[in-house]
Amino acid sequence: MRRNLKEARQKADMTLMVFNKQLKFLRKRFKITQKSVAEHLGITLRTYQRYEEGTIEPPLTTILSVAEYFDVSTDCLLGNGIFSNWEEIVTYKDIILKALTKEIPCPLEKWDLNSISERQLTRILPSVLAKVVFNESNNISIFLFIPQSEWSVKVLVIEREKI
Repeated sequence: MRRNLKEARQKADMTLMVFNKQLKFLRKRFKITQKSVAEHLGITLRTYQRYEEGTIEPPLTTILSVAEYFDVSTDCLLGNGIFSNWEEIVTYKDIILKALTKEIPCPLEKWDLNSISERQLTRILPSVLAKVVFNESNNISIFLFIPQSEWSVKVLVIEREKI
């Protein structure tokens, strides 16, 4: 029992480190000041800065408010699932979306891929991607959920040099 509590605390600490990184990434990505976010959350600027620094842990209600403010899921904020490497996914989003339109017979091919916002991506990608792995060998491995008679996973490998 004691070991499980220690492991749970370590996982919570890792989640907090991801949260503060994602929080800062989203704020800068959307060009919003720390003061604006703090005011929206009804907290002091210093408290908000500590969230970004990872020196204090926000309560669940604050995490939910931050997700609502940036219009992203809590999984995105906490780095769960495909959001564990969200910054890299955003960097290569055009290539990833292009690969998806070739593989998935769905409305993706009807959308203007250049106009898909990051906020829309946080809703679309979890429904089709299991994960995206960026390898040191300049490859991007995309693990897709494929609906057939049963759900399966297909792996696409794209060379980054061609990107």
